[in-house]
Amino acid sequence: MPSDLEHYLADEARALGLSPLTLGVASPDTLHAYCAAVLRELAARGLLEGETELGCYARPRFSGH
Repeated sequence: MPSDLEHYLADEARALGLSPLTLGVASPDTLHAYCAAVLRELAARGLLEGETELGCYARPRFSGH
């Protein structure tokens, strides 16, 4: 069963008209947009460094009081 991340990435690819069949003809701007979406999502899940501003999901949560 696909995860929510997999569904999100597939939705983003479809919205941009990307697939393995269109990869070779996709514009640099389209590829950049998809790559940015992937990186933001990975950062939001704490898997990559990302934004550190208040309220950003990429910032580790404080566990103490």
